[in-house]
Amino acid sequence: MSRVALVYPYFRTRSATELLFPPLGAASLASQLHVLGIDAKIFDCTFETFEEMQRKLISYHPDIVGIYTMVTLSRNTFQIASMVRAKLPDSLLVAGGPLPTLYPEQYSAAFDIVFRGEVDLSFPRFCHDFLSQKSSRPQFKSLPIDELPIHTYAGLFIHQDGLQVDNPPVHYPEKELDSFPLPDRDDFDHAAYQDVWLQYDGTKTTSIITTLGCPFSCDFCSRPIFGNLFRRRNLDAVFEEIEQIRRLGYDSLWIADDNFTLDTSYLKEFCQLIAGQKIQWSCLSRVTGINEEITKLMKESGCRRVYLGLETGNQETLKMMKKQATLAEGKNAVDLFHKAGIEVAAFFIVGYPGETVSAIEDTFQFALELPLDYISFNVPFPLPGSQLFERVKKVDHNKDWNIENETTFVYESEFDPLWLRRRIDETMQAFTERKK
Repeated sequence: MSRVALVYPYFRTRSATELLFPPLGAASLASQLHVLGIDAKIFDCTFETFEEMQRKLISYHPDIVGIYTMVTLSRNTFQIASMVRAKLPDSLLVAGGPLPTLYPEQYSAAFDIVFRGEVDLSFPRFCHDFLSQKSSRPQFKSLPIDELPIHTYAGLFIHQDGLQVDNPPVHYPEKELDSFPLPDRDDFDHAAYQDVWLQYDGTKTTSIITTLGCPFSCDFCSRPIFGNLFRRRNLDAVFEEIEQIRRLGYDSLWIADDNFTLDTSYLKEFCQLIAGQKIQWSCLSRVTGINEEITKLMKESGCRRVYLGLETGNQETLKMMKKQATLAEGKNAVDLFHKAGIEVAAFFIVGYPGETVSAIEDTFQFALELPLDYISFNVPFPLPGSQLFERVKKVDHNKDWNIENETTFVYESEFDPLWLRRRIDETMQAFTERKK
């Protein structure tokens, strides 16, 4: 039988800030492939060594190997691609994810093809058509176009051996999203994920996505996959997936949407449906549009924690970041969530290009003054595709964060990282003392 391997090249780092979730993108693709009758298996490297993953992948002997990658997984991605080339020379090698979406040409040498953007339908259809031809990688480039209509697969990119294909990526409308099957989570080590979370905070947490896309244009943000088209999944499907998650033994949800609280009508309906189901949940939230009614409803429905991208304690820096929010709105949201009994975590960025030392100190002070339960500080990471990436100088394209949330600049910064690390450590210590 023909086989497709979906590889998630994250190997556990055991850093202090490590939060582990199964790769939902791979689970969604696996379910679409199964609908087409294709044997597909997810190789989640989170709890594997490279050698264990290699042994299992070679034993599976896939016809197609798809690897998801982003900035912080680049090294692992190319290492696995090199291994596949050497050990599985007849397997067609495919790259996908945020970075290949932005810079597909960077993957053309190591991979046979690249898929860009949302590929829930186009990648599985390509796999089905390719495998129907009984083809192997060496035969791929000699297939007649009419037998494999390569110009019809959304997001497909090929630039090699004289073959030039650059099909535009797509963003699926809500009506089409409603037809998608639930993610296939069968290949994940749920016991390992649950054990990690039990040790971390006493819950068994896993992730779910209910909305896609972001209509905002923050300076530091890049959203190459879901784009700026905001879409909501049908809540009937969302709650069918929540029931699937409960059957797997989880008791807490991390709603991984960028803008879960953006549509308050959708948020209220979600809260009404999940209330009384005895499952906790946490989410990201914008600071705008929050009021006492909403925070009370969220608390009563099982929300235990929200994460806010406050980013800074200086209004001028907030404007530079193009956050479309004010410090007053941030403080108001924190106060409302805190008053409702919901834990509040906040993300901050320090050392922003054009920022002053005084503005950085404002941020440290702001973080200590608010009734926050958790805080984290990072230096700017200029994501490819962001406006910030286009402005900073001398980006080291070969450098990434090997450990989550390192205080490491990957570009030429005017700030001393040693000073920033010291001030972050001092602020975190003061925050810990305040909580005691």
